[in-house]
Amino acid sequence: MASKGPPPMNPWEMHALDYQFPSQHMTESEGNPRSEWRQLEDPVMYPGLYSASGYDMISILLRVTGRPNPQIELGAVDCSVALTLCDLDLPDQPIVYASDSFCELTGYSRAEVLGRNCRFLQSSGGGKAIPAKLGSCADKAAVRRMRRAVHARKEIQLKLTNFKKNGQRFKNVVSIVPIDMDASGSHYAVGFHVEVN
Repeated sequence: MASKGPPPMNPWEMHALDYQFPSQHMTESEGNPRSEWRQLEDPVMYPGLYSASGYDMISILLRVTGRPNPQIELGAVDCSVALTLCDLDLPDQPIVYASDSFCELTGYSRAEVLGRNCRFLQSSGGGKAIPAKLGSCADKAAVRRMRRAVHARKEIQLKLTNFKKNGQRFKNVVSIVPIDMDASGSHYAVGFHVEVN
């Protein structure tokens, strides 16, 4: 018996798979095929459905994974990773969202981290980081590189010595990806945190 091919898809399935990526056969004069953001309207995922925080983290994570010209490798990205969202337009770029995994990693509750700059992780007990207590010269240089990258809105990935709420020191591989929200023009940085030995 001859195969007739795959069964036809429902219209909503076809629409869900139509992500409107630029064609891969663009000429150089037309630009980089992944140089522009495209708003994905997916009727299967309702806007705000997973955003008890007030931030549509599913949409933000889709922006991170679909960003043009990624400069760092993130690996698997979903809502189970330890992540923070910082508002780059507010003074001192405070954390406006922290995942449950970030809270578990650091020992701080969400209420303790929201509104603070991530530098509180650089000092034991969560106080204000003092340069003399940052640790090695390598950590000081890494903090300067991170600060410059955030200011320039560039992606960066580095290893820092950070402290949990209980004062325990840990090596934190921090990956920072800046994103811009289309309609609002707001600028955010998504920080991914991974404890390593």
